[in-house]
Amino acid sequence: MRRALRIGRHLLVTVSVLVLVLVLGVSGLTAAWLAGWKLPFASGATWMQIEKLGTADAAGSPTGTFFIALIGNDAREGRGGARGDALHVVGVNPATNTATMLNVPRDTCWRGGKINRAHASDGPRGQANALGELLGVNVSYVVSANFPEFQALVNGVGGIMVDVPVAMNDPNSGAFFTPGLQRTDGWGALAISRNRYDFPNGDISRTTNQGIVILGALRTLQAEARGPAGEFKVAALLARHAQLDGMGLTDVYRLGRIAFRLNPDTIRNVTIPVTGGSCLGLGGGASTLFADFADDATLQAH
Repeated sequence: MRRALRIGRHLLVTVSVLVLVLVLGVSGLTAAWLAGWKLPFASGATWMQIEKLGTADAAGSPTGTFFIALIGNDAREGRGGARGDALHVVGVNPATNTATMLNVPRDTCWRGGKINRAHASDGPRGQANALGELLGVNVSYVVSANFPEFQALVNGVGGIMVDVPVAMNDPNSGAFFTPGLQRTDGWGALAISRNRYDFPNGDISRTTNQGIVILGALRTLQAEARGPAGEFKVAALLARHAQLDGMGLTDVYRLGRIAFRLNPDTIRNVTIPVTGGSCLGLGGGASTLFADFADDATLQAH
């Protein structure tokens, strides 16, 4: 039992980092799994998908800097296709126990069109590869969820604590909030993440606020999973609802060991600079920001 609880703790922390998250999980926590068998696919309703990409296989265990794409797509009833609606790349540096999240507005120009179309044409992997190409990094893992899955995840963990940066009064997204730290359910967390009409620069502020929601989810999961019972409960809950592709117990264990050392309060939440227009060009300083991010996932000059 002690070994099982220890593994449960690592799985929980892995979830926290991977999810950073639009907020995420792992899959089927059975006795056989805890005993060391290969991770099964989700045994409950799917809340998210986690895929390991080819770059992770080539690199082996993540002992050096590695990158995770976090994607919220807009697939929902009554809408065809699934564009990337929330786009974030987290760089993790295990050597310094630090991480940085770069937020990419969905309308950023990439290969002659908006970067979020990569998800509609090639799914999460295609979107992750597009983000990696834009930022100049190799993305090793991609975590994705749609609107209903995101809400179900937040509700499933009992809501998350979000530090709402400003007053929100937007009937389009349904975001009606006073500033400050507060617990939100899935509907509220999604409303904050979708709100762009309250801000002069629209999607730019919205993208930054999505990062705030992700970090709030990470802090909430860590806070509510203190102690063996809490760790096991949250890990088991999340484990039932994530669909894994290319991930094994070894991957989860290694990532969990790294994630356990990260402090969410020190994770930088930075939105890339862009210029105006229907297709947003890269703003001044973007190339140096990307280079600063790519070398060690730590921003020394930004």
